[in-house]
Amino acid sequence: MDKKQRKDRSAVRRNHAENYLLTSLVAFAVTVIITRVFLQLTGFPRLGVSVLHIAHALWGGLLLFVAVLLPLALANRWAIQVSALLGGIGIGLFIDEVGKFITQTNDYFFPPALSIVYGFFLLTVLVYLYFRQPRQENPRKAMYNLLEGLQNVLDGDLDQGEAARLEAQLAIARDSDRNELLSLADAINTFIQVEKGGLGSTEPDFLKRTAMRVNSIGLRLGRRMHRLIISTIMILWLIFVIGFITVLFQGGVNLDSQILQWRDALIVIQVMIGILMIAALIAWLTSNEELGLNLAIAGFLLSLVALQTLYFYLSQFSALTTTLLQLVFLLVLLAYRSWYLNGGQVNIRS
Repeated sequence: MDKKQRKDRSAVRRNHAENYLLTSLVAFAVTVIITRVFLQLTGFPRLGVSVLHIAHALWGGLLLFVAVLLPLALANRWAIQVSALLGGIGIGLFIDEVGKFITQTNDYFFPPALSIVYGFFLLTVLVYLYFRQPRQENPRKAMYNLLEGLQNVLDGDLDQGEAARLEAQLAIARDSDRNELLSLADAINTFIQVEKGGLGSTEPDFLKRTAMRVNSIGLRLGRRMHRLIISTIMILWLIFVIGFITVLFQGGVNLDSQILQWRDALIVIQVMIGILMIAALIAWLTSNEELGLNLAIAGFLLSLVALQTLYFYLSQFSALTTTLLQLVFLLVLLAYRSWYLNGGQVNIRS
């Protein structure tokens, strides 16, 4: 009597899921920024007539509807990419009007609104970082990735790089104890071995080309210049933190009333950031690079998560510049760690 196969409906992470999430994340952030800048420059115009008002949340909802329909109706891989893009734009347009949804007066300028938008963005970043983590492969997941990768064959887009990735998945799939998966893996392997000889070379996509270009420019700076840039960033940011703490302690009539109400919380957070930055600078200047970087990264993350969320509530959209600047600084630190530490390219020109 044949052994009955047990059904397995457990979730399987989609191949390239982190790329789709990054597309949505960037589209979401850029949409909110462009929308707010456009509305401020144009004096917050109203699209509609005397009775109707077509809020941009409706356009966001329409884009979200299209984003949902695309992968349901189309099997092409590009449909998922377009869905990710439209979904990011749609949620950006929708959540930008969150102030209207949570107040009885439909107040678009409700102070906590931008903090909610920023908090939602941070949650999305956490989801992206989760899916960027290395995943533990198993034969079933590998077969999912294989079948998805074979779409390139149907689109005439199979190249040497994709064939190599399929072979890597095949090696994992062959560890399965299911005969049907082994038979399918053998058939796919036979096909790939026949086709490999006529495949073209791998052409990196736009994101990979951009990353390669940025890496090339950064590495040409050299380790010594990169160290100098990071030292300057740490010193300037420490000066800024100390200066702002001093202003908060002194109080005074020049401070906004809302900032005065939250002065104690701002001081506590800024002091914590200042301590992390002082320790990071000491470690960095005493050649303990890894510790210095980790402390500095922790300081910027604390600022981005706690301090900037509060600033978006207190100063609204004006907090965006500081937030973007801190993100750039954080990327500089992460680039150094990637290039020169943890097994990175430590022998690059220094």
